[in-house]
Amino acid sequence: MRHLLRGVAILIVLAIGGLIAAIVSIARPFPPMPPETDVFGFSSERDKSATDLPALQQFRARDGDALAYRFYDAASERILIFVHGSSYHGGGYHDLASAVSAAGAAKVVLVNMRGHYFSGRRRGDVEYIGQYEDDIVDLIRELRKQGHKGPIILGGHSSGAGFVLRFAGGAGPKQEAIAGYIALAPIIPRTAAVRGGDAGGWNVIHLPRILGLVALNIIGVHGFDGLPIIAFNKPASAWNGTETLAYSWRLNVSYHPRNDYASDVKAMPSNALILVGDKDEAVDGAALLALLKEAGYRGSAEILPQTNHFGIFHDAGALKRTVDYVAGIAEP
Repeated sequence: MRHLLRGVAILIVLAIGGLIAAIVSIARPFPPMPPETDVFGFSSERDKSATDLPALQQFRARDGDALAYRFYDAASERILIFVHGSSYHGGGYHDLASAVSAAGAAKVVLVNMRGHYFSGRRRGDVEYIGQYEDDIVDLIRELRKQGHKGPIILGGHSSGAGFVLRFAGGAGPKQEAIAGYIALAPIIPRTAAVRGGDAGGWNVIHLPRILGLVALNIIGVHGFDGLPIIAFNKPASAWNGTETLAYSWRLNVSYHPRNDYASDVKAMPSNALILVGDKDEAVDGAALLALLKEAGYRGSAEILPQTNHFGIFHDAGALKRTVDYVAGIAEP
């Protein structure tokens, strides 16, 4: 009995010590941002006034929060829901949405994900891990209520493309059918496909805080999940009030494939398409294709020539590839 009590006491001490270590880790100050670098060429992005874009609309998610989106009409009944990349918002993908809708390939919904411009309660945060998947299901149901009956295609860019993989591997497709998936330059964290581990200098992560939060989550503690763990190196000259410059732990986890990313990759159907540019500053195309093959990806994957991280949703050739894919999804 004495040995048993001693063992229990040791376990209690270790648990308390681990808890204290985790709390100390998450309390550390955020690492300094490196010198400002325009990694993706924000300075060359064409500003679009409010009159260039369709009106910003909102719908109510299951928790009652208002989430924003822009709608591009087309003769087709197909609907492309497109998810923006980190720090951005849907309006940044106006060129892509215009190309798809003008070609008659699909109606397009550019959603502002919760925690971004005009969506949700707080900038850079969500309410729980996995909420983004629920939000997309709620958006699809809202579109159905509006009378849109056509097949749904889910697309995204960068972190938004990583979310596309996550959605495919989760419960969402069992709740609302998805006819096709297109992922442009998907970010799959902690893999060789992400250049330098920081997307080419785009982000700074708070690693001690992440490790502390992982430890706390393992024992069921989620009270600190709203703390920021990643910040973005977006040049101040490109700020206009629509940017989101840091993400909480629970938002960042919700935005990317699961730790077992292979299960999400493998869940992508055989008609899925993944594109990446050979000049992408954040994603190593060759490493990405190797990762996909190893993970058992069943769809198509292509490296587009002379295309960088932003060019993949701006350049004519890349846009045509997206339009052709969307137009190839069968309509009823």
